[in-house]
Amino acid sequence: MQIRTRLTIQFTLLVSVIVLLAFAAIYYFREYSLQEQFYKRLRQKALSTVELLVNQNEVNSEILKLIDQSNYDLLYKENVILYTYRNDIYHANNDTIRFDLDRNILNRIRLNKELRIDQGEYKLYGLYYTNDGERMVSVAGAADVADQVSMRSLLRIMLYAYVACILLVAVVGWFFAGRALVPISDVINEVQRIYPQNLSRRVNTQNEKDEIGRLTFTFNALLDRVEQAFRLQNMFISNVSHELKNPLTKIISQLEVVLLRERSTEEYRQTASSVLADARDLSQLSNTLLELAKVSDQNQPFLTAPVRIDEVLWDARDLLRSTHQSYTIKVEFPVDIEEDSVLTLNGNAYLLKVAAINLMENGCKFSNDHTVFVKVLPSPTQLELVFSNRSDIAQEELSLIFQPFYRSQKSVRISGYGIGLSLVDRIIKLHNGTIEVDSQEGNVTFRIVIPQAKPNFQ
Repeated sequence: MQIRTRLTIQFTLLVSVIVLLAFAAIYYFREYSLQEQFYKRLRQKALSTVELLVNQNEVNSEILKLIDQSNYDLLYKENVILYTYRNDIYHANNDTIRFDLDRNILNRIRLNKELRIDQGEYKLYGLYYTNDGERMVSVAGAADVADQVSMRSLLRIMLYAYVACILLVAVVGWFFAGRALVPISDVINEVQRIYPQNLSRRVNTQNEKDEIGRLTFTFNALLDRVEQAFRLQNMFISNVSHELKNPLTKIISQLEVVLLRERSTEEYRQTASSVLADARDLSQLSNTLLELAKVSDQNQPFLTAPVRIDEVLWDARDLLRSTHQSYTIKVEFPVDIEEDSVLTLNGNAYLLKVAAINLMENGCKFSNDHTVFVKVLPSPTQLELVFSNRSDIAQEELSLIFQPFYRSQKSVRISGYGIGLSLVDRIIKLHNGTIEVDSQEGNVTFRIVIPQAKPNFQ
């Protein structure tokens, strides 16, 4: 069911219930008002009749009947009966109308002073009158036909009005629901015109304060993230293609050259060594890409265990020194460590070692003296690692160095693929940590903070 139809039905049902309750209240209070007026008229007739007969000596029962017959305020099947204290009928206006009044009813009237009685089609009003020793019960009754006709007419009018009102509300509700959903239709039409080729296009926000405005704002924010993801994906594919093309081109060209004519054994050995070096570069690139893909896959499970950060740093330093003898890595620990537990955190030892190796290698590779300084600052709640080297990075490049395959202008002449820092960033985030970079006065500092809490890749 469409939202417009659902809103129209809900609005119509709501209004119909409200109108029904209002009509029911009008009908009830109107009926109550007519009933009160009718009983008031009966009381007035009962009181005036007994007062005329008791207080006026010149007025008798016959004269009173003549007066009642000439009265224009007669009710349908009206009769007023007076009873003496012995329950004998003293006077009756209409001899053709009889009410079923026994001794018990008359005694109830005397006891309550005034009493309303319903007998079939008749409504009766009885009152007990006493004056100068006179004790009489006056009962006035009539059939309330006029009020019943009036109420039936009112009910019929209300029924027609209710049906007309519901139809009108349904039409108006359908119209206003359509107008209220026009912004949503506009958003749908604009979204349908957005393709991967024009992801820079955004949905117009007419009113940022209403729900539709917040929806379009959220959708535009989603488009920003999608556009960024596409841009990073395109850059990733372009960079991977470029990085793979260089060693493959070198391998193909060397093999084509060596096959042009017969070579000596030494020339074949030199060519094979060069091709092997390029193949190792390809292997290293593929391994790095696999590691990056692995840590980027949120569905990939990783085992965690207590890890001593000092062991991770020593292993990373030894592994890096074994392949790069010229690198100098200086690790500094606080001298006031009382418990070794502050150096232990819950994480993945392999991933942490990969991150440490990449930071150490970058620090040594890009520094002037091939030296990196590592400082460990432990605490009961978090573990802070500081990697610094004597180099510099332009301020406008600090926000870009963690993107895959990004390489600064200074590093284009240095071998590498621009994946290491992106890999480090994702590994630290998997451990619920943060990494920041700062470049001031010829020193580049990477500051890593990892909480002691459980990481989020379980």
